[in-house]
Parts: sequence; C-alpha cells; structure tokens
Amino acid sequence: HQPSALPPKREEETPPANKKKGRRKISPKPKPPKASNPKKKQSPENMSNILLDETMLELRGMREEIVALREELRAVQERLRQERSEEEAAVEGRGPPRWGRGRQEKERESSEEERERQPLESEPEPEPEPEISPKAPKKKGPREKRKHFEQIGRDVERWARDILFEEEDGTTLTKAGDGWKEIPCNKFMKKKFNGDGRSEVYLKWIPDSRDEKDIDSISAAANAKKVQTYPCLKCYTTIDAPLHRVCSFLSDESTVPMYNELVVEHAEVEEISPNSKITWCQCPKILIVKPRDFVTYCSHRWLGDGTQVLVNQACEHEDRPGVMLEGQGDVCRAFALRGANFISKDPDDPNKTRITMLSHANPGGGLPQWAMNTAVNAVVQVEPFKFFHRINESVCNYYRQDDEGSSETTSSPSSGSQPSPPRTSPAAFPGRSDRPAGIAHLGFTCFWPNGGGLQAEAEGGGAARSSAANRCPSPPPS
Repeated sequence: HQPSALPPKREEETPPANKKKGRRKISPKPKPPKASNPKKKQSPENMSNILLDETMLELRGMREEIVALREELRAVQERLRQERSEEEAAVEGRGPPRWGRGRQEKERESSEEERERQPLESEPEPEPEPEISPKAPKKKGPREKRKHFEQIGRDVERWARDILFEEEDGTTLTKAGDGWKEIPCNKFMKKKFNGDGRSEVYLKWIPDSRDEKDIDSISAAANAKKVQTYPCLKCYTTIDAPLHRVCSFLSDESTVPMYNELVVEHAEVEEISPNSKITWCQCPKILIVKPRDFVTYCSHRWLGDGTQVLVNQACEHEDRPGVMLEGQGDVCRAFALRGANFISKDPDDPNKTRITMLSHANPGGGLPQWAMNTAVNAVVQVEPFKFFHRINESVCNYYRQDDEGSSETTSSPSSGSQPSPPRTSPAAFPGRSDRPAGIAHLGFTCFWPNGGGLQAEAEGGGAARSSAANRCPSPPPS
C-alpha cells in the first residue's frame, strides 16, 4: 500500500548571518549634566570661602566709590577755591593776579565777542551758592539768652546722668546693656594706649538727642525724611594724678597739643556767663571725612563733693556761619550734639582722678550712612584710648619735677601759654568757685583758668569751702 501523505514540514526561516535586522539605528541621547543638589549642605570651608569672596567684592566696590568720590570732591574744591579768590580780588579792586591777567582778559574778551555774535541766546544761569548754616534766631537780650542756655545746661546734665549713672545713688556707673556695645582698643595700638586696661569705651547709635526747638532747620529737615542715628560714646578712665592737678592741667589752653591732636584751631565766640560760653573749633581731615568745624555751647559747675561737671550742646552763632554740605567749601559744619564730662576723685584712691565722659556727635556734610559707619568704626577703636592715654601721660610729666620734691614756683607760667583776657574775679560773684576748669574735646574747647563755676553746697551743710586750698600750684618752669 501507499504511505499516507503527510504535510510537508515548514522550514523555519533563519535570517542570514551577515544581515542585520531592518531596524533604524537611533543615536543615544546625551545625558544631561548632573544638577547640584540644593539640599546638600556646603562644608564650613566652602561657606567661609564664599563669604570671604563676597566681602572682598563689597570692599572692592566701596573702594572704587571712595576713590571716585574723592576725585569729585577735589575737583569741586579746586573750582570753589578759584572762584573765591577771583571774588575776593574783585571786591578788593585788585583785579586778577598778575601772572593770570593776560589769559583772563583774553577769555573775557572772547566771551564778550561770543555774546555779541549770539544776542538771542539766554544768559547762563548762575551757579547755586553754597548752602550755609541757617541764621541764628533773632537776638535775645542778655538776660533772656542766659536763661535759655542755663536751661540747656540743666537738660544736658539730666540726660547724661540718666545714661551714665544708676538712678538709686547717682554715682554707680552704668556701662553695658540697653544697646551699648563695648569697643575694644585696636589690637595694634592696645599695648601703647590701653595696655593696663584703664580706659573703657562703649558705643550706641541714637537719634539727635537735642530738644526739637534746639535743632537747626537743615538737620530737622533731614530727620523728617528719615530718622537718622549718630554715634554716641560713653567712656570711663582713671588718671594717675590728683583731681586738682588734672583740672588745672586741662584748664590751660596751651596744653591742648599735648593730649588732643584733633583740635587744630579754636576760639571763644561769646561769653554767656562766668561759667558758660559759646566756642568754635576746627578738626583736621579724619580718614575719608574732610575737615570739620563746630560751634558749641559749654558750661560747667562744681558739686559738693568736688566733682567738676562740664556739659556741651551744639548751637549756631551769627559770627560763625558754617557750610552744611560736603564739597561746598574747604571746611564743613559738624555738630557736637550733646555731651558731658564728670571729673571727680577716684573712689578707690583719692590720689587719682576718674573721668566719666558722654559724647554724641553728628559728622555733618550729608555723609551717606556707609561712609559714616566706616569712619566711626575705625576711629572709635583708637582715638578715645589715645585721648585718655595722653592726658594721663601729659599730666604726670607736667608735674614730674614737683613730684620729685622740687620747690613749687608761682611766678612763671609754662612756656607758650597765653595770658587769659582780663575778667572780673570769680570771688566777686557769690556762690562761685575760683577753681580752674575746662577741657579740649573733638567738637568743643572751653577753658576757665581763673574759675567761675557755680559751687553747690557741701553735704555737711553750708557753702562748700573755698577752692584756694585745692587749687593746683603753677607748673614748674620748663
């Protein structure tokens, strides 16, 4: 028989070995770069490097701004100086200087010819005059003026006591706290100026501390736009000399260069009473701050325990107008807003003197806040410590010959001192002391070498004894 027919086996198709599948080749996509994980914490080293870089950039930008500002101010000052010299020459009838007469005449002739050629052109607008301090208010009578300033003296002393002393006894010192920051002496100057730690300095930024009625119109307008704060210092130090010697030394204006190099000129403007006056002084350029001048009211009195209280407040006077904005003159007006000095015996050693100082100032000139902060932060770490160090050193050297046992002389004053102008003796006024008083600060200078301060009653009752026994003998001849 025949075998049954079976279906033929289906041959499996196998792709040729050398033939690839008909799929289109797709190039792989580039992998995106791995993004940094923001949640990943930076190491302390990286953070410090970043902060350092940002700080350096800010400092570099500040430096460029300061350089540009300095060049601009220099150009303005030079232009104002030339205009002032020409105006003075025209007023005096001297005409332009000989060495510039030909050039200036040619320029004048050429300018006149241009005006004739262009008669229709408008005349150039005159340049704005420098803004000066507002005129002092209408003159008051001597008695009214005296009462006004005496009230200022009482207000300033009350303000200073609230900041410097505890309310309970009025003698315990209040130092840190309430926003006051202790300022260390510059580490490069500490060994020289405050190696023994005798001086302490505290800083706080506060608004203008004067009463509203005593603030000049320009400062009031600036405060109306934005509440401005200014540096206020309170300082404590000890002088290695008795109180009567310290007071006598500081009351002599010829000793100012020995301890305060920030006073280049000073003058008495007006005497208000035997114990108060209005003064003017000028300081040199300090870092980026141009020279400044101050007009300040100063007053002093004596407490029953022998403490000298000296207060001051910024004011205006018609005899000493000032330039209010930076760049409009060689010297700009600044303000010793308020201040007080309590000079007393050291409670721990009667042969030493304690000075407690409070000083609030406005550098003026419309300085931007960053410039004010830069200057203050640099100055406050050096100048107060240097000021007290030089007082201590100068007083000790001033009377060194007397301390060594030499005889005291009363006939010849120290070299270079100027005789005080003739005044009525303080003994002619009841309740006044003949003890010398005064000091030269950054912002004011006042001297009463013949005394005149009001004398408070002693604690034991009755008027305090005369200061003749406590008065410091004249210094030995140099």
